[in-house]
Amino acid sequence: MKTAALPIPIVRGEGALLYAEDGKTYIDAVASWWVNLHGHAHSYIAQKVADQLQTLEHVIFAGFTHPAAITFAERLIQILPTGQSRIFYSDNGSTAVEVALKMAIQYWQNKGIPKRKIIAFRNSYHGDTFGAMAVSARSAFTAPFWSYLFEVCFIDVPIPDNEEKTVKQLEAYAHGGDIAAFIYEPLVLGTAGMVMYTPDILDQLLNICQRHEILTIADEVMTGFGRTGRIFASDYQQLKPDMVTMSKGLTGGTML
Repeated sequence: MKTAALPIPIVRGEGALLYAEDGKTYIDAVASWWVNLHGHAHSYIAQKVADQLQTLEHVIFAGFTHPAAITFAERLIQILPTGQSRIFYSDNGSTAVEVALKMAIQYWQNKGIPKRKIIAFRNSYHGDTFGAMAVSARSAFTAPFWSYLFEVCFIDVPIPDNEEKTVKQLEAYAHGGDIAAFIYEPLVLGTAGMVMYTPDILDQLLNICQRHEILTIADEVMTGFGRTGRIFASDYQQLKPDMVTMSKGLTGGTML
């Protein structure tokens, strides 16, 4: 941090462009870390947000609900991978992962079945809160917190020439009978270096999970909303996840 360049002060955005305080123009090629789908200062989105703020900005989802939340959930379910029927609102990508992991663990707890372990891909990234860190790659960024993270069963990413090895690793863990869930970035591991694998091999992995009653969580925070061509990366598969986590493109960065 002592040698890092100062952050660039951005004062305005329009579409894919960012305008800096010194007059320079930048192309937001990373879409503000994969968040902005529709461009900066989108007039239609800005107007809709302004209209909603004149009506209701927020109400707690504890004994209450409101029309905008209901409408949005109903429309979202229509485009989600088949099999989804419930929406749980959270704060961001990391907490979406936290919620999904907690739901998976509590599901088996409620059924009285001792399943508590989680499987994830080696070198994956799922967020910066503690549960999300636990199922992500161990790195210099998470080193101070390693002793606080729960144990995770990591398997290799099934890239070409490595698929059979990954299948065997998952089978070995699945036969233990104590795996609650498998969380994965479908088709693309983003921060690992855009590491890609095929829908067919992911279908094989999900088939193993289904046969061994392991819940599956597709982390579509980065891949969702058109990033892979289809609305969700899971849309390329025959088998669908039990849960899908979303963020980033869900708000287009508007509410950050």
